Amino acid sequence: MALAGLPALAANSQPPKVGAIRWPGPGHDLHGFMAIPAKAHGRQPAVLVLPDSDGADKFALSLTDWLALAGFVACIPRTLASLDDALATVRWLATNRYATGKVAAIGLGRGGEMIDRIAASPQALLAAGVTFGASGAEAGRVPLLRFEPINALNSDAYDHAWQQILAFLKEQLV
Repeated sequence: MALAGLPALAANSQPPKVGAIRWPGPGHDLHGFMAIPAKAHGRQPAVLVLPDSDGADKFALSLTDWLALAGFVACIPRTLASLDDALATVRWLATNRYATGKVAAIGLGRGGEMIDRIAASPQALLAAGVTFGASGAEAGRVPLLRFEPINALNSDAYDHAWQQILAFLKEQLV
């Protein structure tokens, strides 16, 4: 999902407001980063970015910026150790003062597997999920869009995937 796939979006937008954040987890604080559309007025739909097992790398962090440029509040935890951490994060993001209450998630590698686990949970609050390289488990009532692992996509497939993701998120969250 190269930024080159978003030239009009990037050229016509101010950089998102980005910052390190902390939110309550199950018995401990969780840490990560949030990007908010620069010109947002009122609450926006939210997208949780769940990174692969090596945590919030440069690509995953830039994904939050791209989502904010597209009009979403985006949050990425540094790491999520458990399903309880993930569920607490979704609940927190749904009630965040910048968000509308509707939350989708994008999972990269192991992050996609976490989306499957969140979606299967009776406490699931996700409106939708997008996974790259996830296990393919049944998601129940949560609409999912699935892709091959990121490193299996060429640049044209990246750009096409990004356009599909934006359309899917807007359909599910707006």
